[in-house]
Amino acid sequence: MVQIEQLDRNLKNLLYSDDPAKRSLTIESLMNEELNDEIIETLCTFVEDTDKGVRNSVDMTLSFNPSPKIPLYLVKYVSSPNISSRNLAGEILLKIGDKAIDPMVNYIDNNTDDDKKFIIDILGLIGDPKSGCTILKVLETNQNDNVILACIEALGNLKYTDALDRLFQAYEKNELYRPTIIEALGKIGSKKALDFVMSKYSEEEDLIKFSIIESLGSIGDEQSFFFLISELNEISSPLISPIIESIFELRDKYNLDVPFDERVKKAILQTISESEPKYRKAAVHLISAFDDEEILTACLKIYGEDFELDEIIKPKVFETPLILFNALPALITELPSNLMKLLELTKELIDENSAEIINTLAGIQRRNISDSFTQCLDNPDEEVRKLAVELLFTIDQNIAVLFIDKMLDDDNLWNRLKLLELLSGINMPEAESALVKMSNDPEEMISERAKFILFQKSVLQLETKQEDKK
Repeated sequence: MVQIEQLDRNLKNLLYSDDPAKRSLTIESLMNEELNDEIIETLCTFVEDTDKGVRNSVDMTLSFNPSPKIPLYLVKYVSSPNISSRNLAGEILLKIGDKAIDPMVNYIDNNTDDDKKFIIDILGLIGDPKSGCTILKVLETNQNDNVILACIEALGNLKYTDALDRLFQAYEKNELYRPTIIEALGKIGSKKALDFVMSKYSEEEDLIKFSIIESLGSIGDEQSFFFLISELNEISSPLISPIIESIFELRDKYNLDVPFDERVKKAILQTISESEPKYRKAAVHLISAFDDEEILTACLKIYGEDFELDEIIKPKVFETPLILFNALPALITELPSNLMKLLELTKELIDENSAEIINTLAGIQRRNISDSFTQCLDNPDEEVRKLAVELLFTIDQNIAVLFIDKMLDDDNLWNRLKLLELLSGINMPEAESALVKMSNDPEEMISERAKFILFQKSVLQLETKQEDKK
């Protein structure tokens, strides 16, 4: 531990060294020290240092040193004209958390609207309701729209129930505030907030309805759930996705059953096909109760785009594998961007229980799937070609051997090695003929491996003949 007296003697020379590395090391050495007011005040000035490394060091030291006075000296830098310094001060105050609330609250009154907004944003992110009274006071007295919107958002983040009546008043005062107020009410919750948003729904335009629908996922009740189901018959396309998300949230909250009729199916399909990931996740969660081929096919079209979505879709595919095999030929023909992901999913499914799955396929299904895999043999992606070859031999060896010449022409060494591995386990004349060709491959690794496999097969055949004679 560095002695504080020694720090006081040497600190100035070290901190104001021309060498940024020395400044950084000195600042970092103070991270676990008990600091006096002078040192804290000096350290805070380094949020304005021109060197990024020094700023990183002061970020660490001020964020993690336990001194309670750091926010008191740091808060004034939220007024810095340098945006980087201002943001750094804000980040540190946010990391300090509730211990920074009182200095920030005390700093609000005598500063510009920009500073007020900046501080209120941080207080909202900290999320401690003890700053709610001050933020509510700013909302009641300030005339700047940006500050007011920051107050509304922060009060929502704080879940500050004492703000409800003031938010209701602000809703009527200015249309600009309404979407943010609805979002805040959704975070605050309570029956009072729910009754208010529902009273406004029918009279508002789609933008506000969108916000109200999203808030119902948080504050809605069972009645709200059935209201949203009924709205699927009435609303326009942009509102479908938030309705599906809120239906999903309320279904889980109240353990309700979603009716799977044509309107619900259409809404789920539209959300899966057209919406952003957060709405797609809600829609895909809703399919878990239904075995609908059209919906699952829509899910396959987006498989591989988002890991969380994939983790929802995959179990459903494994429950209903025939839907995948029915959809696969048409999907592959379209050359989708997620072709590799679809082939990987198919292989994983087959690997889990290949005999049972393949035996469930009708002859025409097996032929269609095999034909779709043959289309992949010309794909520019070498991994797609390799996986297609493997799947083709797994599904139908008789079809696969018809395309051996094309497989032999693959210019990728590892793909030809994979073909060797597959051919080694096949007792068909076409396979042996291919192995003979590969024994003359210009790549020594291929030719030697092919010769070894042919030798093993000849030994096995000889042993079999001898056993037969016995």
